Amino acid sequence: MKKALLSAGFVLCVLGFALAGWTGSAPGPDASLYDALARFHGHRCAGSLLGARMGFAAKAALGDKVGKGKLRAVYYAAACPLDGIQMTTGCTLGNGTIEAKGKEERRLVLSVDGVPGSVEATLTPEAAEQARVFKDLSKTAKGLPQRSPERQRAGERMEEILKALASAPEATLVIVSASQ
Repeated sequence: MKKALLSAGFVLCVLGFALAGWTGSAPGPDASLYDALARFHGHRCAGSLLGARMGFAAKAALGDKVGKGKLRAVYYAAACPLDGIQMTTGCTLGNGTIEAKGKEERRLVLSVDGVPGSVEATLTPEAAEQARVFKDLSKTAKGLPQRSPERQRAGERMEEILKALASAPEATLVIVSASQ
């Protein structure tokens, strides 16, 4: 357990340095972030990847408020996106700056301590549909023999979905709104 926590902490530290140079003008984070996310999360999935995209979008929407206080996050589901949000915002369960409310709303609210206003990030209907398809394919694949052609096709389709979600423009995946 201790080794896993140290490893996860190292991954978060490395990602923090990598993310510091990200300006938000690219369609999304560098592919190495997704590799690190898969190691941190334990597997590659649409949920954690979309959580990362939501975290990036919300943090970018806070603009110059970032750095004026500690970031705080609330995600309204206890699910895979939490790990992506943790990696991209720096809000973690360990430091008490992220809260998961199990309402299955798939909504992120990000704010800065002591600074008025917050931003809310949700998935577009298209992104939510791709996440659902990915999850269904994953469940189907797990029930198939390891080397079956059907399982291989499901795996290939899942990889296509992950690549599309990783490279899609932010606006096609995440809806961000600000509140005062």
